[in-house]
Amino acid sequence: MKTIVCLLFGLLLSTQAFAETASQNKAEFCADRESSTYYQKLLLNSENRLSFTNRGGLANGGVCWWHSRFTRKAAYLAIYRPDLDKPTKDEAYDIVMSIRLGRKVVIVPGYRNLKEFSRDFRSVIQQRLERWQVGDGFMRQQWLVGVWGGSRVSSDELRERMDKLYEEVVENNDVAYQVLQIKGIVAHAWLVVDMERTANGYRVQVIDSNYLSPKTFTYRHGDTNFNYPYWGRFVPRTGKKREMKKMKKIVSKFCKNN
Repeated sequence: MKTIVCLLFGLLLSTQAFAETASQNKAEFCADRESSTYYQKLLLNSENRLSFTNRGGLANGGVCWWHSRFTRKAAYLAIYRPDLDKPTKDEAYDIVMSIRLGRKVVIVPGYRNLKEFSRDFRSVIQQRLERWQVGDGFMRQQWLVGVWGGSRVSSDELRERMDKLYEEVVENNDVAYQVLQIKGIVAHAWLVVDMERTANGYRVQVIDSNYLSPKTFTYRHGDTNFNYPYWGRFVPRTGKKREMKKMKKIVSKFCKNN
């Protein structure tokens, strides 16, 4: 019994030690981002993710791509100011739009983190994600990304993709946005927040908008695809690197004269 209690207590301490909280002012924002793993640890804390899972969208097929991208943008660009008055619905819409555009650091007044903010303004965020989906799908034809490529590749190609992903996530400490090509014309998306080498591949930790908790997938050398619950096989490919570079540049400029 004592052993079980100690293990549980140790796990709790470990979780608390690695949990990151959202920045509450400019000084914190810039100091926090001096840690190379801040964004990854931030997103592993459920307080810094949307309070709701993937839903709605065209033909009720979800808004997973935009849910993931909005979550990543909020992690990189938002400062929360619980000391200020909460926004009105119209003001919240402007805040959500600013995060979605990702052109500057955004102040979110009246809240401590994304979970709190999104709990109160879930409908506003959902509406914005769905409009973003329509804009990408019909005006920018991003839906073509979902039908490009198969749900299985050669083992050499998948290994190369995984090696590059490891470099991006572990060596460069970026939160990688990936599109998952599933059998047929279905495409999902997730954020990769951590990876670990194993004896014959990698363990991959992801933030998947279909779930409220992080998930872990295993890749082994020689694999030609992953397997997703319900949907079956898929292959991931990293996208939106330009978006990542833009956010890092905005942060750097914002903190330059801090």
